Amino acid sequence: METILRNEQFNNGVRLEFVEGSNRYFGDYHRLRIEVRCRVAIAPTLFPEAADPAGESSRVRGLLGDELTWTRHLERMGVATADLPVVRAELMESFASTTYPYLRSPEFPARLLAGELEKRKEVRRPFRLVK
Repeated sequence: METILRNEQFNNGVRLEFVEGSNRYFGDYHRLRIEVRCRVAIAPTLFPEAADPAGESSRVRGLLGDELTWTRHLERMGVATADLPVVRAELMESFASTTYPYLRSPEFPARLLAGELEKRKEVRRPFRLVK
């Protein structure tokens, strides 16, 4: 079962989840791991230049699903049990201070979508048999 440490919603439609994924690996020492999930719903507002934003939104949802998910992992090894809450808070605050200005930008959802669509355009070639 996942433990969600923190949820945030930004004005530009971006939702963040901080999910606990830590484990104890030796004695009193832990591998502290937090998965940060950034979710953006695919909506007509992401297509202001399209002639039919609702139609374009529908087409893209058919390709990518109802929302885009961007994931990052925050990790620290060798954390003593007593230090877990402090180090966990430090990792989340460090991520927030460096990444939130970018994630809160009004352009971020459209840029994330453009990047995902660009990945889909890349040519995928099947494996070749080598003689």
